[in-house]
Amino acid sequence: MGERGSRRALESSILFSFETDFTGRVKADPQIESWQGRSAAAFTPAVILFIALPEGKDNIDPGAIPLDRLPRRCPLCQDLTIIGHGRRFRQAHDDRHDHIWVRRGFCRPCNKTFTVLPDWLVPSAPFTVRCRQQACEHIAAGTSVEQAAPYCQDPSRSPDPSTLRRWAHRRLLSVYCWLKAGAVDQHFLRAPTIVAWDLGALCRILPIEARSP
Repeated sequence: MGERGSRRALESSILFSFETDFTGRVKADPQIESWQGRSAAAFTPAVILFIALPEGKDNIDPGAIPLDRLPRRCPLCQDLTIIGHGRRFRQAHDDRHDHIWVRRGFCRPCNKTFTVLPDWLVPSAPFTVRCRQQACEHIAAGTSVEQAAPYCQDPSRSPDPSTLRRWAHRRLLSVYCWLKAGAVDQHFLRAPTIVAWDLGALCRILPIEARSP
């Protein structure tokens, strides 16, 4: 009974996914020009899986995604065929992290590689959504954009004012769209997730997955 419950919890931990080519861009067309096409042959397209980590595991050292949180059910074939496929070290700047290890999985029947990200990371972005949240809170409290940069474990990676303005704009747009859609839950809107803080990025990547071959 306990094992079934644990398995169900892992299966339900995938919030959403999308497929990227080897450059990290969203896969929209199988044809890649010039040198990119030649290089792509050596890489297997990766599927990004976003999972929700328990709050108690958000502030641990690099290795933030434990092996027991690796989803096992493949979102493509729907079978329990995902196995561990190593880890990758990537940037995740905020007051809790500098870098984190992200888990990788592999489904042999589908020949797909999976990269597992917590929902407080944006693909290819060096800063976490928590970092964005702190910056926007500083601006909302009246701090100038030039002084609103949040503390990061690596001070040399502090975001510049133009980045903070972009974050604030994306946050306002996300809140506006969710409120217009009827999402008024305070916890949902305040949670530092890509869904609540960068809806534009979400809308750019998810529809493409539906049209991908």
